[in-house]
Amino acid sequence: MLRKIKKALESTREISDWKVIETIKEGHELYFIRQELDMNRAKNVSSYNVTVYRDFEEAGKKFRGSAQTTIHPGMSEGEVKKRIEESTFAAGFVKNRPYPIAEPSEAKGSISSRLQKGEISDWIVEIASEVFSQDTKKGAYLNSTEIYLTKVHTHILNSRGVDVQFDAVRAFIELIVTATGEEEVELYHQLRFSDYRPGSISKKVTEFLEEALNRAQAKPTPALGTAPVLLVSEPAEDFLSYYVDNASARAVYEKISTFKIGESVQGDFVGDGITITLDPFMPESYYSAPYDGDGFALNREQIIVNGKLLKYWGDVRYSHYLGVEPTGNIHNFSVEPGKNTLKTLREGPHLEVALFSAFNVDSVTGDFGGEIRLGWYCDGKERYPITGGSISGNINKVQKELLLSKETQKSKRYTGPKAVKLLNVSVSGINK
Repeated sequence: MLRKIKKALESTREISDWKVIETIKEGHELYFIRQELDMNRAKNVSSYNVTVYRDFEEAGKKFRGSAQTTIHPGMSEGEVKKRIEESTFAAGFVKNRPYPIAEPSEAKGSISSRLQKGEISDWIVEIASEVFSQDTKKGAYLNSTEIYLTKVHTHILNSRGVDVQFDAVRAFIELIVTATGEEEVELYHQLRFSDYRPGSISKKVTEFLEEALNRAQAKPTPALGTAPVLLVSEPAEDFLSYYVDNASARAVYEKISTFKIGESVQGDFVGDGITITLDPFMPESYYSAPYDGDGFALNREQIIVNGKLLKYWGDVRYSHYLGVEPTGNIHNFSVEPGKNTLKTLREGPHLEVALFSAFNVDSVTGDFGGEIRLGWYCDGKERYPITGGSISGNINKVQKELLLSKETQKSKRYTGPKAVKLLNVSVSGINK
């Protein structure tokens, strides 16, 4: 199929450059209702994502347009040719500033996983066994579970000589946890990872079951006006991703971000300074890869140190627009932990939130907030689970005094503080 695609690309005169991403996925999927296996499915699929670039002029001004299409195995030579000609025609209506595509470069690291060794059908059985090993709690149980384990082979090549390949394993687990208390509740969770450490899954499942039990016994969130708020687990990652998003070359070019190299992204702060590193080789991360989607070789990149922006990160196109060296698109990031333990951060009255219906962080304005699904309120003496109400604030107003926990966590693309403490956050609760 690659031969057919390259032949069609090279014979289409209007194409200035091209890129092909071949993806081969060998997967196994298990679907459970409670602990009973409901469906067992295997798959082996290939696909070809083709991008064509077309250079043209209008009124003496140069443009580069692009368009993507998907080629499926089994398509005839004529069908491939037609699909590519249609994309080339469409690219002529896209008027972007000219930019280069990736040139050949050598990977600066590699990714590996024990899941790559042996059959994924054996690994998925072991993973499933660990998922249900902790499903023994009274009052809470796994209502439904879906487990996906996929070996992915990626092959990227372009008209400039890029020709790179790498293998990865992606594991994805969806869980619905049900608990009964004053009311029956359901909580939805996801786990994404690329390597398997025995005990890591059961630990997370135990946390999910305990959270569901807490949610079933939760009281209404009190109307606090403003209060210190601890964001723990996933909300902490979501909050800190604001700084990664705003350090991107694309965000700066599109004037979404006002971050400037050499300046503090936190202003004049008195709390913890943020230090962030992008890491394409992060162990166990679902998104680790030696090359980005353009075939550009990736490396670890420290972008912020103690609140100061060192560099923008981004792909070849947007880095070219800003006149900076490209880093490639890197999806993983790590944040250095703070000096205070969770125990210290929990001193005094505060609200702690672990789950939102949806926690939103606006990368343009810095506004953040969400409806609370599960948290804990401490009045300085008593601590109890709460639900309902919401929090809201603006990063630019709270980042001066933010504190990061000494304890850390790992997720699908993040390693860093388990908690972020913010002062003077608006809390809309329920009046008693």
